[in-house]
Amino acid sequence: MNRIKLADAMPEQFAEQPMPLDESLKWISSCEHQVKARAPIFLAQSAYQKIVTHTTSDLDHEVGGMLVGEVKIDSERRQTYLVVQDILPALFTNSGETHVTFTQHTLVHLNQQLEDLFPGKRVVGWYHTHPRLGVFLSSHDTFLHRHFFPESTHVALVVDPYYANAGFFVWQHNQTLDPARYVGFYEYSDVSEDSLIAWNNVSPVVEGMSAQVAEGGLK
Repeated sequence: MNRIKLADAMPEQFAEQPMPLDESLKWISSCEHQVKARAPIFLAQSAYQKIVTHTTSDLDHEVGGMLVGEVKIDSERRQTYLVVQDILPALFTNSGETHVTFTQHTLVHLNQQLEDLFPGKRVVGWYHTHPRLGVFLSSHDTFLHRHFFPESTHVALVVDPYYANAGFFVWQHNQTLDPARYVGFYEYSDVSEDSLIAWNNVSPVVEGMSAQVAEGGLK
């Protein structure tokens, strides 16, 4: 299969905009003290709803797609961050109980959909499911991420829809990718003031939570 470019090269200058922390709720995983996102992840509630709808549509076969959004920079904090705003479900895939493969037809279709439906947006990562298997990156998943999502801000979201668990896998500063440990994210409230997240393996950072727990993850 020929390598197909999923997005334009990462621009040298990002749009400047403060991180929407006041409109977001932070969720942490049990791995926060072991891995760290180079760019904080803001997951829009509207995107989360679409992810849940797609990932729970088939509990017997893996499904997947692309995460669409923007990469921005908070100049005051000197921090790059990404916003997941929508998804592109992958069609024409080869899938089974333990794998999903994006074919050349899949990638061509996704590129066309990105241009037609989301002008000015970019692919910020990808997602796929592991029904009943847990949240991790297989050797095949790692291969796909290394070859098609090499940018430092690219993320891989793995969802186990049967147990309602999920996690974002991210590049580390030494260009490594931990296939077993995932980071948390910020839930960006673009649909409701109340939280919509129902994944069981992440917990919200609520007012009054100790800094040690917030920084070190769940114990």
